[in-house]
Amino acid sequence: MCAVRCVGLAFATDMVRPAHAVGFGPVAGQPRGFRPGELAVLIGVPLLWAILLLFHPGGSGDEIYLDAQDNVTRFLVVHIGLMLFIPLMAVVVYLLLRGVDGTAAWVSRIALVPFVVFYSAWEALQGIGVGILVNELKGLPQAQPALREDLVQDFAEHPLIGPFGVFGSIGSLGLIVAMIAAGVALYRHAGAPVSVAVLLGISGLLITAHPPPYGPTGLALFIVAVVLYVRSQSPDRATAPLRQPRSA
Repeated sequence: MCAVRCVGLAFATDMVRPAHAVGFGPVAGQPRGFRPGELAVLIGVPLLWAILLLFHPGGSGDEIYLDAQDNVTRFLVVHIGLMLFIPLMAVVVYLLLRGVDGTAAWVSRIALVPFVVFYSAWEALQGIGVGILVNELKGLPQAQPALREDLVQDFAEHPLIGPFGVFGSIGSLGLIVAMIAAGVALYRHAGAPVSVAVLLGISGLLITAHPPPYGPTGLALFIVAVVLYVRSQSPDRATAPLRQPRSA
């Protein structure tokens, strides 16, 4: 309980801006602006990931074999692509926090590690593993349909890789913490508007539930957050007078 209270206190302290940072402009000592190539990465990676997720096969999750048997190729392509975009998204968040100090920024960077490790493991087994298993069972005409369905369902619902299994839960929590902490860090130490922090927090929740419409919507919100943050760092806003704090 003491550790939880200490972490909560650190986040609460980070959410209070210093007096000189009240307003919309960037704070003193802010990170430098992004180059065009860096902006292309910050926006291009989540955009391409969102497009890929639009092709994610649907289904309730209760009949995975029946949902995937006619879409095995698409199922595999999407989840193999996810293995590329998971580490790339971690790079994007790390780049977004370049030059940003504070407890929240370091919490975000550290949380990216379990996200990449465990979310990748979850996708490899729940996505690629299930796709391969479905494909192999389709090639066994002697296997009863009910047996095929039960084998795939039991594999997909294993405690390690199920919808709320160990790998997926740890990986999802890693991304959610990384996004929330990144939003707090940018608001507190880089002069980002509070809308950036809110959008990043929401995007983390939606991205972890990646099939459409959730994943693509979360990635779109992330892109909006990046655009708002970059605009808040523009030279015009940097030279604009800061809004004075309201009297109590």
